[in-house]
Amino acid sequence: MPRTLTRLRYRTPPKPINFARTINARRLPREGVLESQVAKYVARQSNPGQVRLQVIVNPKARRPATGQSKTPPWKPFTLRDVVDPDGKARHGEIVYIFRNTKSDQIIYSLSELLNEHHLDQLPFIGKHSKPPALRPDEWVPHCVLTFPTAEQGHNAYRKLREFRKLHELSWVKTTPHLKQMPIKQRIKHIMDQRANTSADIAAVLRIQGAHGAKMQEALNLQQRRAKKYLDKKWAEIDALANAATAKAKEADSVKWLEHQIRSLTMKLNMKHNQNEADQKRLKGARSIQEIRLRKIQYAQRKVEQFKTIQEGLTRTAAPAEELGAEGKLNELKDQASVLRKAVATLDPTRRAEDLKLDRKTLAGLEDEIATLEAAFEAKSLSEARNHHIARSVLPDHLKKALPTPYTLEGISVRWADVQDALRASGKWPELIEHEALDVNKVRNGTMLLSAQDFDIEVNNEVNSIVQMLQAQMEGRKPARPMKLTAAA
Repeated sequence: MPRTLTRLRYRTPPKPINFARTINARRLPREGVLESQVAKYVARQSNPGQVRLQVIVNPKARRPATGQSKTPPWKPFTLRDVVDPDGKARHGEIVYIFRNTKSDQIIYSLSELLNEHHLDQLPFIGKHSKPPALRPDEWVPHCVLTFPTAEQGHNAYRKLREFRKLHELSWVKTTPHLKQMPIKQRIKHIMDQRANTSADIAAVLRIQGAHGAKMQEALNLQQRRAKKYLDKKWAEIDALANAATAKAKEADSVKWLEHQIRSLTMKLNMKHNQNEADQKRLKGARSIQEIRLRKIQYAQRKVEQFKTIQEGLTRTAAPAEELGAEGKLNELKDQASVLRKAVATLDPTRRAEDLKLDRKTLAGLEDEIATLEAAFEAKSLSEARNHHIARSVLPDHLKKALPTPYTLEGISVRWADVQDALRASGKWPELIEHEALDVNKVRNGTMLLSAQDFDIEVNNEVNSIVQMLQAQMEGRKPARPMKLTAAA
C-alpha cells in the first residue's frame, strides 16, 4: 500500500449543474423540469461533505491489479484539511501525533493518514502490547505540531521517536520501581505514553531553541567572514580592472602582457637559450606574466558581470522604488484575498460573465503582486550585493550555505484535548503557541435536521431559486451559458 496520498486514487467531484439550456431556451420549460434541476442543485449544495475525520488509510484506495477496475472512493476528510487546508506545507513541516484510545500508545507520523507500517514504531513489551492491525475506532488525533521549516520538523520527528523508544525500552534506569508491579500492570504502565508525549515535545522544543541559537551564531559568524572577504576581494578586483583601464603602467596593459608572453615564448625556442638555466629563467618569467594577465582578465570579466547584473536588478527593482510601493503591495494582497473568496464562493444569482470577469481581474492582481514581490527582492539583492555574481569570488568554505537556524517562532501545538498540555506545565518555552485542534469544525457548522424539516428547507430554497431564474428568463437577453458549480 502506498505511503503517501500522491499515489492514492480518489473519485473525482461531480460535474457542475448547467442551467444554460433552460435559461436560454426560446420558450419556458415544461412544468417540473426547472424545479427538478434546482432541487438536484440544492440537494448537492446541502451535502456538507465528509463530516467524519479519517485517520487510517482506506485499503479500497489501493491501485487495482492489472486488468482489473473498480470505483475509487471519495477523497477522505483528514487532519491535513483542518491544519493545512490550502495544502502549501512541505513534507516535514507538520508532525501528526495519534493516540490509541484503549492503551494511550502514541504513534508519530509525517502523513495525515496512518498505515500498517506505522505499527512498526511500537515495540513488543508483552502479551497484547502491540496491536495486530490498525483499527479506525481505536486511533484518534492527539496533537499536531507545525514547524517553520521542513528540516526542523524532521529533526523534531526523529527526536520524538527516539525519546519514546527510551521510555518504552529503558524504563529500568528511570523508573526501577516498575519491577515490583505485576507484569500486566507494568505492561499497561509502559504502554501509556500520553503524559510522556507532552514532556517529550516540550523537551524537544527546548533543545531546538538552544541548538537554534548556536546555529544562528554560526551563521552570523560565516556572514561576517564572508562580508569581510568580499569587501577585500572586490577591492582588489576593482583596483586591477581600473589599473588595466587607465594603463598608467605597462604591466597593467593586457596588450603589453600578451606581447611579453609571445616574446618570451620565442626566446624559449632560440638555440642559444636551450640550456637548463636559461630555460628555467625564461619559463619563470613567462609564468609570472601569464599569472598577471589571467588576474587582469578575470578582474575585467567580473567587473563587467557585476555591472550587468546590477543594472538588471535596478531595472527589476524600479516598481519598488516608487512612493508607496509597500502600501500598494499590501492593498493588492487584500484585494486579491477578497476576490479569491468571491470566486471560490458559489452564488447561483451571479452570471457566468461576471464570474469570468472576476477571475480575469484576480489573475491581473496576482501578476501585479508577483511583479512587486520580485521588485522588492531585487531591491534587497541590489542594496546588499548578495547575488550570485558577488558571491562567486568566495572560497568554497564560505560559499557553502549553512542550514537554516531552528527557531521557536511560528511553532504551534494544536491539541485535541488542551488539558494534555498541562502535563508538562512549566516546561514549555515561552514562544510556543498552544491551540485547540478543531477536528469537529465541519460537524459543528452543519445543521442537523429531521427528514421533514430538511424537506421543508429544501422546498423553500428551491422555490426562491426558481422564482429568481424565471424572472431572469422573462427579461433575458442573449448571453453566454451560465454554469453553477456544485460542491461534492
